[in-house]
Amino acid sequence: MKKLLCRSVVLSVAAALLALAPAAQAGQRLDAVRAKGFLTCGILPVVAGFASISPKDGARGMDVDVCRAVAAAIFANPAKVKYVEARNVAQLQRSDDIDIVARRITWSLTRATGNGLMFGPITFYDGQGFMVPKKSGITSAKQLDGKPVCVQAVEAHATSVETYFKASGLKLTAVRIDDDVAAEHALIEGTCAAFSADISWLGAARAGMAGGAGAYDILPELISKEPLAPLVRQGDDQFFEIVRWSIFAQITAEEYGITSQNIDAMGERDDLEARQFLGRVPGNGAALGLPEHWAYDVIKTVGNYGEMFERNVGSKSPIKLERGLNKLWTEGGLMYAPRLR
Repeated sequence: MKKLLCRSVVLSVAAALLALAPAAQAGQRLDAVRAKGFLTCGILPVVAGFASISPKDGARGMDVDVCRAVAAAIFANPAKVKYVEARNVAQLQRSDDIDIVARRITWSLTRATGNGLMFGPITFYDGQGFMVPKKSGITSAKQLDGKPVCVQAVEAHATSVETYFKASGLKLTAVRIDDDVAAEHALIEGTCAAFSADISWLGAARAGMAGGAGAYDILPELISKEPLAPLVRQGDDQFFEIVRWSIFAQITAEEYGITSQNIDAMGERDDLEARQFLGRVPGNGAALGLPEHWAYDVIKTVGNYGEMFERNVGSKSPIKLERGLNKLWTEGGLMYAPRLR
């Protein structure tokens, strides 16, 4: 009986220690970020509007702003970010110095499962589409039947175009191209009637072409699903929650009509959820291990989701993408955040 009792006590203690272990480890990434005084963010400065770095303007783009928002939540200062180039997912696994990777990565099962990684919220609903010269008069992908289509030299893109044309009963003449310069020449010379790549890529590409958005149209059809989201490591639970809710805060702020310009005036609102969001009623900050004004700091310094979209890739940028699926759910889009309370 004593042996059974002793074994029971040992098992109970072991179970308690196992239960406590994740909680003890959960804050290690956040502690490390605070200790070094900045967030290390992996980006790929290739696609304008998502990530670019220049001596004059510094780091800019949607992916950059994701990291700025997380830094604002932690430090109340979006400038406390060190940017490093992350060419692939493996760099996040190899280098423990990188805290988060935000670089137009499509959320997929194989990228996360088995790699010890977790995707944060979707920050941009991307997808493969088509771009045509405005003067062509083409307004739908259905009008590309039998016409040559330039396809970015990525295997998945060629497969998506072939699948779409076959399913739609259209004849495809695919022309592989290596870069945007080749695509521009092909469109100008008439070698191709359209250029197919991800919408995010097409927007950046046409911004660099003669005439920009005024000379080229991106057709409404999307032929693939490419949800883009930041990546963190499994086990960085508390840090993951901060990444997740920093983005959710931006989406929620747009839904509330709270911007970087009017947020101080919004502090006097009567509704409980808005007051909790702004830190006037305590609780949210303590749940994340942050000051109660963390969401205020994110919106005041980085802006809501709509502000972030418009200045980087929307109407206030050279990219001039339509919001499309990236509209709020209240406006027919897919951007939706859980309650911040």
